[in-house]
Amino acid sequence: MARSTTTVSARQTDALLREVVRLYVAAQRSAHACCRGASGKECEALALLGGTGPITVQEFADQMGLEKTWASRLAVRLEKRGVVKRVDHPDDGRSWLLELTPKGRAQCGALNDALDGRAVAVLSHVPAGERAKIDRALGHLRDALRTCCPREGC
Repeated sequence: MARSTTTVSARQTDALLREVVRLYVAAQRSAHACCRGASGKECEALALLGGTGPITVQEFADQMGLEKTWASRLAVRLEKRGVVKRVDHPDDGRSWLLELTPKGRAQCGALNDALDGRAVAVLSHVPAGERAKIDRALGHLRDALRTCCPREGC
């Protein structure tokens, strides 16, 4: 039985996207050197906290794609490294928030600079006239993924 054009197109797009993600993640891993020996998850956590500000452990777990116990362990490791601190939650006396320390903000800044540099280097190999199209297409893809695949549903 012949496959529909839509199915073939979706499979080709999926294969291309997987390859792009694999290559992009590999390129980003090399930028983690500015995290001073931290694991990939620790660097990802720094970037997350640098972009969100103080968040609860549950929010941290959800956004990192981790179970709450693993997120708590990661938070403790980051706290021991001096890049994250726990602060009292202003609205919930039973909870606390995670936020970057000055050392964490400095490492997050260095990580963002390295990642931005990597993105500039990659995009310099894309024709200038095509960059805006890529940006729009990635925005559409992100929105579609948020709509079709909420974190808990995929």
